[in-house]
Amino acid sequence: MSQLFESERFIQIGDRHFQIPRDIFSGPGDSRNFFTLGFAAFFASPSEVFPGLDRQGLLRPPAIIPPSVPDRSADVFDELLHLLRGYPLHIRNEDHRASLLRDCRYFHLRGLEQKLIPHQITTNPFSHRLEIVIRLEDVRPSGIQFASHTVSASPMGGVVTYTRPFVDESAADLVVEIGNESSLIHRGSMRADFLGLSKQRIASLLQTVGKKMNLPDSHPPLGQAPIKVRVDRETDLTVDGEQDPQHLRIPRAKAEAGEDDVPAAKRPRVDNTDDGPWVVRTGQWRLQVQTGPTGAYEVVLVAVKLDIYTSAQVRNRSRKFL
Repeated sequence: MSQLFESERFIQIGDRHFQIPRDIFSGPGDSRNFFTLGFAAFFASPSEVFPGLDRQGLLRPPAIIPPSVPDRSADVFDELLHLLRGYPLHIRNEDHRASLLRDCRYFHLRGLEQKLIPHQITTNPFSHRLEIVIRLEDVRPSGIQFASHTVSASPMGGVVTYTRPFVDESAADLVVEIGNESSLIHRGSMRADFLGLSKQRIASLLQTVGKKMNLPDSHPPLGQAPIKVRVDRETDLTVDGEQDPQHLRIPRAKAEAGEDDVPAAKRPRVDNTDDGPWVVRTGQWRLQVQTGPTGAYEVVLVAVKLDIYTSAQVRNRSRKFL
């Protein structure tokens, strides 16, 4: 019984049999998974092997048929084991990455999943701060943090930071990537709208930021009003396929002022009927928190890199015939 408890696990994935060391799933986030939970019924401890089994007259452990997972790919599982052993793996394309992530989630290997999601961690040489670029759909609430800026012990806003759960040790400034043409920028008011799932995800992200800031219940929710946008000379801007079009750039003063200096009668409407909104094909944004005109905190999306359409014709031009 002791030998059986300490032996390697055997399992069939797809059409192949695997012999898995017991400690291969011991990494952070990987320890409670498909295999440890499944085998726990048989091997809870050496004294509780096969619960309910009548041990009177038992000469040897009963025969065990290895668990089988026929609807998973053996090749993909073999690559996951390769990664868990500490070896690098070349991600051939996005379809390959999607296959690895899909089976990571199936087997509940959360730590390995965080290593496989698309991301980029660098040190910004201008700010001397660590930055992480990650897609909006891959942001997890448990990794969101807030770094406040203080002047004379008084909070003056700050930046949203992120740590990949189970993987990263240090928080980095969050640069979130939003694609799928799900972002709109209204130039007159410098406010952003979001469509579909991106709208829900942004709302959830800002709700988590508010919790991390320990905002009182009386404080308005972050992102309740249309979110401010800042596009300045540091933004890498592509508009209708033209790189860095200076004639379409918004002056820095206007970008930072937003609508606060515009009379209400002349303020552009902030909705989907606003004339001439920019459709952001893909954008990367920093998230900053500052005090607004009323003294409450508000979020500002600082554009890092934007690929924008200004008309339906330009969008149609990018279409491909089937």
